[in-house]
Amino acid sequence: MSHKYNWMDKNDTEVKSCSICNEEIYGMGNNPQPVILNGKKLEVEDSCCRDCNDNVVIPARIQDINNRKDLN
Repeated sequence: MSHKYNWMDKNDTEVKSCSICNEEIYGMGNNPQPVILNGKKLEVEDSCCRDCNDNVVIPARIQDINNRKDLN
């Protein structure tokens, strides 16, 4: 069973790698959805770093919203 990061515990220092750029992430990281990488849709259990969240994930979410026909 893998360790789940406990964000309430300041002593929990789990290290993960970003699902997008493979840089180290300390803590929970960010939800990388709706990014698709190498044909695989990233899931909530995957994590991404702050840079990828700001530069890849958020623009992808905005693009998804802009492409929804029911909102236009």
